[in-house]
Amino acid sequence: MKRRLFIFAVFTLVVASGSVRAELTDPYEILHKHYEAVGGLEKLKAQTTSFVTGKIILEGTGLEGTFKHWSERPIKSRQEIDLTVITQTVGDNGKFAWTVDHNGKLHIQQDEKTTNQRQITILMDAYEHLNPKSDVFTVTYEGIDSVDGVACYLVKITNSLNAEEVTSYYDCNNFMELKSITITPDNQEHTLYSDYRRVGGVLLPYSQTTTEFPTGMVQRVVIDSIAVNLDIDPTLFEPPSADVEDFRFPDGAGVVQVPFKFIENHIYVPLEVGGKERLWVLDSGAGATCIAKSFSNELGLKSEGSIKGRGAGNLVDVSFVVLPEFSLAGLTFDRQKVVVLELNQIFRKLLGKELAGILGYDFLSRLVVKIDYANEELSFFHPDSFRYTGDGVVIDAPISQDNMFHLSATVDGQYEGKWNLDLGAGGLSFHYPYAEKHRFAEREGIEHIGYGAGGASRSRLVKFDTIELAGFTVHNPIIGVPLQSGKGAFAGGELAGNLGNTLFRHFVLYLDYPRQRVIIEKGANFGHDFPVDGSGIQLEYTADQAIRISFIVPGGPGDRAGLQAGDLLQTINGIDVGHLDGLVAVREMFRAKTGTTYQLGVMRDGAEHTRALVLSDLFK
Repeated sequence: MKRRLFIFAVFTLVVASGSVRAELTDPYEILHKHYEAVGGLEKLKAQTTSFVTGKIILEGTGLEGTFKHWSERPIKSRQEIDLTVITQTVGDNGKFAWTVDHNGKLHIQQDEKTTNQRQITILMDAYEHLNPKSDVFTVTYEGIDSVDGVACYLVKITNSLNAEEVTSYYDCNNFMELKSITITPDNQEHTLYSDYRRVGGVLLPYSQTTTEFPTGMVQRVVIDSIAVNLDIDPTLFEPPSADVEDFRFPDGAGVVQVPFKFIENHIYVPLEVGGKERLWVLDSGAGATCIAKSFSNELGLKSEGSIKGRGAGNLVDVSFVVLPEFSLAGLTFDRQKVVVLELNQIFRKLLGKELAGILGYDFLSRLVVKIDYANEELSFFHPDSFRYTGDGVVIDAPISQDNMFHLSATVDGQYEGKWNLDLGAGGLSFHYPYAEKHRFAEREGIEHIGYGAGGASRSRLVKFDTIELAGFTVHNPIIGVPLQSGKGAFAGGELAGNLGNTLFRHFVLYLDYPRQRVIIEKGANFGHDFPVDGSGIQLEYTADQAIRISFIVPGGPGDRAGLQAGDLLQTINGIDVGHLDGLVAVREMFRAKTGTTYQLGVMRDGAEHTRALVLSDLFK
């Protein structure tokens, strides 16, 4: 419930000295004694403005720097973070929250999560949580636990506006808050408070250490100074009057068209950087643009910092580089700070190709992007010149705090929820908590190993009857059901899942980032019955570019044919696989009609074997 500052908490009115003579069990009494010990509600309420400065250390990352934080009750704020490698400014002008990110991009935060958090902040500032009859807050006593050997009362506060819960640990003797645990559907933050000093008659912690889970990242905040009840220029809380424009269209053009390659349900576009044109994946599910570590090294870019981030299946190690000017089809971008990821271990294994990077929010957010799947064409519009005149469905979709669009969709007419619009996802997938809640893992389906920036993850592919999006109904969607929670993006509990390209290929899609909306039209392939792999095997490249069977669906065609994981594919119908157009072409062959038979020659333990693979409908 405490106001979050950047990726940590900084300024929280907590703790005090004082004492109690007997164990308390009334949480409201504990809270009142806490506020009395702090200095009293009158003094707390009398502190109407504040200015805080200090240092930030992200332990083990090589990132540290300074911050400045201004606030005016009940909600106005501005915080400037400078970690040298990256900078960020976040604020609230009393009407809405806003962010200026490390590339200077302004984001007005209008999403439901931010709106609810702002309302909670306002109500907490009015001490509504001290009202036992509150319609918003529920306060409960959770017993006694210890912090570093000190016995503490535990008081938990939940609310009706979101799923966040905060448990505070108050010293049983003096009501000083020694620790808090904030739990949301996606993560936890454990914060320790120390070095209390009196400011304007109120005790405040000058040192806070927060451990964030599941990443395990530790953030230390050391406050240098706190001033209260000072005059603050109200314009300080306002966002910049103009947004960054770090891109240029060709002379006289307000739009460029770019053909893309649709390979294994991913969108690949040619991008030139440093005089080298390479393929990049277009990915609205990436909260930042990413460059492959190998390509970054080839360009001679210097990486800085090292932190944990969330990939599709698990945690990933990320650092930062400055990407020099880059362009496609005459659309040119100035240098940007981007994330460095180890990408090509996966792409070499799955495609046998090097990937230069992922074009995420830092690229997409400047533009209006049209994706015509049937014609495999992208259109990039300058926001000032874009006017939509079509007959598609226009959806207001405030961009989330993680820089993504969330859309409402319904599966089988009953499983409703918000889904992440993820052009970087080949297919549809539920997030683990949603799938667990509805017991989807108990349904029949096909076992599958998926790969993403976070590595491999196990799931079950299940065919459902329908999925409805923006009033359009697509039949027989195949949706991945994760079989383990993991620590990546799919472990989050706030969304139902990810909407990927096996759904969007039915449509023409417009992503209007500047206006925070999505437009959906029926595409030329709407309702098309796209072929599905009927082999029951998964393939990958080895380090020396041989094609290997990596996984066999239990009881599937490959299993019945006597194939095994680890078999090296040599021939198909007597044709050496080296004469075929790579692994992608082999997978395409396995999408032929049911009943198609292939004679597969495989090498196993140094011996050659021939097996008859009969394709079948795996979802009947």
